[in-house]
Amino acid sequence: MNNGSRHTAVRVELEDTIVVASRSASAPDAPLRELEFEVVALIGEDEAEPKYAVCYCESADEFMVADIFGKLIEDEALAQEVLNGFLEHADDAQAGDGS
Repeated sequence: MNNGSRHTAVRVELEDTIVVASRSASAPDAPLRELEFEVVALIGEDEAEPKYAVCYCESADEFMVADIFGKLIEDEALAQEVLNGFLEHADDAQAGDGS
C-alpha cells in the first residue's frame, strides 16, 4: 500500500496504491500475481459512518472495496453495496456534467 511501500495501520488516501496477491480460481496451482489497485474514492466522510476505500485495478479492469486502512472487505454483500453506491454516484455526476 501507499505507492509501492508496505505499511500497516495507516489510513489510505486518494491515489494510494494497494497491492493484492491474486490467484485465478480456474487455475488454483498457478503462481500468485500481484495486482495494483489505486484508491479512486473514499466513502463515508462523516465520522459517524464507517469509512471505505473504493479501489480500481486498470490492468484487470476490476474494482475492490477496502476499509480505510487498506484491508480488503471480506463481507461480499457489504462490499457490493459500497461499490454500487459509488458507481451510482459516479453515474449521477457524469450525467450532471452533460456527458
